[in-house]
Amino acid sequence: MINLQLTHLRFDCTAVSPIKLGSHYAGSNLRNALSNVMRRAVCDETRRRGDPSPEHTAVCPACWLFSSTLDPGNIVRAYALVPPIPARHEVKQGEQFTFGLTLFGDGFRFLPYFVLAITEMGLTEGVGAGRRDGDGRFHVERITAVDPLRGDAQILLAPDDNLVKIPTVHVDEMAVSHITQWHQNNLAANGRFAINFLTPMRLEAKGQLFKMPDFAVLFRRTLYRIDELNRQFADGERRDAAQIAHLNALAEKVRLVETNGRWRELWSHSGRKGRKTPLGGFVGTAVYHADDWSDLLPWLIWGQAVQSGKSTAKGNGVFELRGGDWPLYWDWMRSELNSER
Repeated sequence: MINLQLTHLRFDCTAVSPIKLGSHYAGSNLRNALSNVMRRAVCDETRRRGDPSPEHTAVCPACWLFSSTLDPGNIVRAYALVPPIPARHEVKQGEQFTFGLTLFGDGFRFLPYFVLAITEMGLTEGVGAGRRDGDGRFHVERITAVDPLRGDAQILLAPDDNLVKIPTVHVDEMAVSHITQWHQNNLAANGRFAINFLTPMRLEAKGQLFKMPDFAVLFRRTLYRIDELNRQFADGERRDAAQIAHLNALAEKVRLVETNGRWRELWSHSGRKGRKTPLGGFVGTAVYHADDWSDLLPWLIWGQAVQSGKSTAKGNGVFELRGGDWPLYWDWMRSELNSER
């Protein structure tokens, strides 16, 4: 049973000054600016270097959201950023651009912090190179909550509004179950479908880095992430070990049959930690084959919603399933939204 409920938010913005998003660095640049604003606004230890103590994190929203992992092996991020899709290197003054934010389970309670911080970072902090010289500024025009599985959208903030509505549109197990059945009925007869890796997918297992999208590794990391988000932020129980072994065994049988992607070497610098960390990953499309997808498909659909691999908080690991007439999960980030609610 997956208790997890997540909220996708789309921010439609207009550049007030030129913005150097940096293509696949966009998620990291957005996250760094967001972290700076939120820490400055709510953390009384803003100038501290290194990770905060567990005692401080328990009472500080900014550190609870942005601090490095305090319990090794566990996921402590209750959010993930979604950079512009497709990737954009820069935005000219007056142009519009869109990015997304996903809040997982208990992370929903920090929605007001995120809305205020994103608005403030557009006005004063800026995003990307040149922000200290006045570049990187933007104005948030519209905020929309989206459930791409049901096709629902709800405007939370419209142009000229002063009040942000509380979202009632979410992704949950019921939505995943519904779309899983539709996908099952529309699988290709040859047992193949593709996965589009829209932002760098960085997969590691037992200290090994995978520069090709090995399906078994991708599935294991995705299933683990879903289960940890469900356990830590939705009071879910641990999955039965026998079921994990069964699903992973099925994933081992899936074969990569075609790919047109490539590896992007990227690095992220942390001023607080004083060092660089790897951010690179695989981007492109991979085609996989399996004799039977029925047990694996629900978790891949969940995986689209939660992202996967390393550095999801910085916008990595955005992927979507592509097969025949299947709707693409992240189309709501690519095009205009018809928001009726």
